Amino acid sequence: MPNENELKIIEEISKKGRQTQRELSEKTNLSLGAVNIIIRRLIRRGAIKTGGLTPKKVEYMVTPKGFSEKAKKTYNYMLKTVDLVKKVKEEIARIVLEEYNRGQRKFIVLGNDDLADIIELALKGFDYERVFGVGEIKNKDSLVLVGKSGERLNGFRSLNLADKLADGYWGGGMSTNVNCSLRRAGI
Repeated sequence: MPNENELKIIEEISKKGRQTQRELSEKTNLSLGAVNIIIRRLIRRGAIKTGGLTPKKVEYMVTPKGFSEKAKKTYNYMLKTVDLVKKVKEEIARIVLEEYNRGQRKFIVLGNDDLADIIELALKGFDYERVFGVGEIKNKDSLVLVGKSGERLNGFRSLNLADKLADGYWGGGMSTNVNCSLRRAGI
């Protein structure tokens, strides 16, 4: 199965085969030497093949094996992403249930980002509403659940889940990691 850099090369070649190694280097942000090594490795494995246009110009083509490797890598990445989203959702549900058991009955999800979407999924079965700005919050008795790291609300009881997840469950750095992972996954 291709590694991350090999996958970048396969992706670029599948878009446009007639590219120089220098062009592949620029598009993938890999050094020219790294592109050369990766292309040789992919050719040896049968993931790509070359066709000569002229003695100095080469066209790269992704083989069926290369497309298969790309599909497997994409599938595995999607499984990891789904697993990450599931773990985050479960942890949020656990945190919200703790608040519910302490007597909190109404919740507000604040935000329009990936983590706010996951918070909303975790709140299924609870009394909640979703707002996209602080000005939309009407109920002062609700617990405002925030998904953006570092955001503080004055005048409202709030819980920053991005920060709580970072500090508690993942031992620091979680909000950045989860937002980056979710963004890469297109969620």
